Amino acid sequence: MKKFLMVAASILAVLLIVDLTILKDQGMLSQAGLSGQYSKIANPEDLPEGLEVKNRAPDFTLQTLNGDEVKLSDYRGKKVLLNFWATWCPPCKAEMPYMQEMYDKYKKEGFEILAVNSTVTEKSEKDVSEFVKKYELSFLIPMDEKNRVSSDYEILAYPTSFFIDANGVIRSKSVGGMTKEFLEKEIKKLP
Repeated sequence: MKKFLMVAASILAVLLIVDLTILKDQGMLSQAGLSGQYSKIANPEDLPEGLEVKNRAPDFTLQTLNGDEVKLSDYRGKKVLLNFWATWCPPCKAEMPYMQEMYDKYKKEGFEILAVNSTVTEKSEKDVSEFVKKYELSFLIPMDEKNRVSSDYEILAYPTSFFIDANGVIRSKSVGGMTKEFLEKEIKKLP
């Protein structure tokens, strides 16, 4: 039995070395996002548009709380956290300070947050303004006043977040509140 375990451990060690050195970006650890960063995707423009991981994120245009127009595709070349939220949502309230902290920390490295407010679920737009002021949020708050983008992204629970790489490809999705550690780990993994 000891010999079998030694042989199995040796084979696993060799496979791990091959995966990390020879296969690199095509290896299982890299593809699974376990090597510390998601692998770059060749020809991302050839990927289908959709909501699955490794699909190009569907484009949209919304107006921000300030009335400026925001288009997701304008952020190509940047890493994007696309977050869907509402002011009445307890997990949204819990994660917003972490999102602001990560935005401040990584914005100089090309990281952006588009925190899409599900405006149709709010009592008034004033509630959103007060929320943004209370939490001192400086990232963009697009307003989904007709629930079109939330519907297109099939949002069933708040918060829901998509981590999108610089090529506009969805790399991971999180439903429910995020911890600071999870948020930072996902940001660092985006190529």
